[in-house]
Amino acid sequence: MTKAEKIRQTLLQTRERRKNQIPVVYQLKINLNSAEKETKDKLFKLFLEAKWLYNYIVADIENRLNEDADKLKEVEIKVGESFEKREITNLTLQMKQALVERIKQNLYDLHRQKQKGYKTGKLQFKHHVNSIPLKQFGNTFKFINQQKTRVKIQGIKKPLRVLGGHQILEGVEIAKAELIKKPSGIHLFVTCYIDRDKYTKIWEHRKNRKGVVKPRVWQTFDSVAGVDFKPIGLMLSSGLKFEWLIKETERLKTLQKELARQQKGSKRWYKTKEKIAREYERITNIKYDIINKVCSFLYRYRTVCFQEDHIKCWKEGYFSKSVHYSAVGIIKRRLSDSLRVPAVAIKSNIPTTKTCSRCGSRQEISLSDRIFKCSVCGLEIDRDLNSAINMLKSVGLDRSELTPVEWETSARIFGNNPYILVSHTT
Repeated sequence: MTKAEKIRQTLLQTRERRKNQIPVVYQLKINLNSAEKETKDKLFKLFLEAKWLYNYIVADIENRLNEDADKLKEVEIKVGESFEKREITNLTLQMKQALVERIKQNLYDLHRQKQKGYKTGKLQFKHHVNSIPLKQFGNTFKFINQQKTRVKIQGIKKPLRVLGGHQILEGVEIAKAELIKKPSGIHLFVTCYIDRDKYTKIWEHRKNRKGVVKPRVWQTFDSVAGVDFKPIGLMLSSGLKFEWLIKETERLKTLQKELARQQKGSKRWYKTKEKIAREYERITNIKYDIINKVCSFLYRYRTVCFQEDHIKCWKEGYFSKSVHYSAVGIIKRRLSDSLRVPAVAIKSNIPTTKTCSRCGSRQEISLSDRIFKCSVCGLEIDRDLNSAINMLKSVGLDRSELTPVEWETSARIFGNNPYILVSHTT
C-alpha cells in the first residue's frame, strides 16, 4: 500500500468516526510570565511573520499562490515608500501550509459571494494576523505531561506553561489547535472530539484545577419554553424576563478622546490603542458571560420554541445599538445549532404579537404599546409574554407556569451578575 492510499484510508476512517462525535473547543491561556524573553519574542514573531507571508502572497496572487508558496523563506515588505526583504525563520512548514490554505479559502468565499450576487472586491491586505493554525496534534503541538499544563509548539524549543488544561479530560480525541493573540495575551484554542454517548458523562464529571473529579448536577426542567426575543433581552412563556445592555464604558470613552488628541504613530498613540483594545475585550467578555449563562439556562428545558425573527433587520432599523449591545442574535443562533435541547423554529409570518393568547382573536397593536389589551375577552397581558405563549400554541404545546426550580436555578446562575436584570411578569 502506497503512502497516498494510507492517507486516503485514514481520512475515510476519520470522517466515519466524526459522524458519531461532538466537537468541543477548549480555551487555554499561555502563561507568558513564566516564559523566557527569547521564547516570548519567538512567540510574538510568529504572528508578525504570518502577516508578512499573507500580505506578500496577496500582493501578487496569480504568480505567488502556487505549489511553492509554503516553501518561501524570504519575502518583501513595504517600509514607507520602499520595499525591504525579511527572512521567515520562526514559521514552520506546516504553519505556512495552513496560512496558504486560509488564503485559498478566502478566495473561494469571495467567489461564492460573487455568485450569489453580492458586490465583492479583491482580497485585501491585513494590518494584523492574530491567529495561526496548528493543524496536527502530536506534530505542530503536543502536551508533554498528563495534567496538560505544558504544551510544546513546533518551532519553539522550550515548552510553554498553559492555564486551563484541566478542562481536557481523558477519553477525548484532540484534533487541532489555533494560536490566538488577544490584547490580554496569547491563547491556545484546542479542538477536541467526544463520542456522543460519552459527552454527558464527561461533562457531569469535570476536574477542578487540582485534578480532583467532582460530579456536577445538571438541574433540568420538565417543561417547555416559548422564547420571545427583544432588542435588549428575551421573555419566556413562564413569565421570566431577562434584560441586559452592555454599553461602552466611561473609561473607553475617555481613552478614545485621548487617542483623538494624540499624534498618530507616536508611542503614546500605540499605548492608548492597546488600552482601548483591552477595554473592548473586557466588554466582550462581560457580554459573552451573559450569553453563556442565558444559553445554559435555556438548555435545561425539555423543548425551546422561538420565532424566526430577522435580527439583521432590527440592526438596520431603530434598534441597531440595542441589538449590538445585547447580542441576542448569538443566543438565537446557538439555540438553532445546539444539540443539547430540541429547538422548534416558527415562521416569521405567524402573527404571535397581534393574536390574543386566550381567545385567539387578532387585532392591531403598535410598537409603543407594551401591554396587549384584547377587545373581545378583555385580557390584559405583556405583549412579549403574549407572543411567547402563542409560539407554544402554534406548535401544539401548552404553557407551563413558573416552577420554584426554575426560579431558584435562575437565581443561582444570574444572582452574582450585576449586568443582567431578571424579573417575573404575570
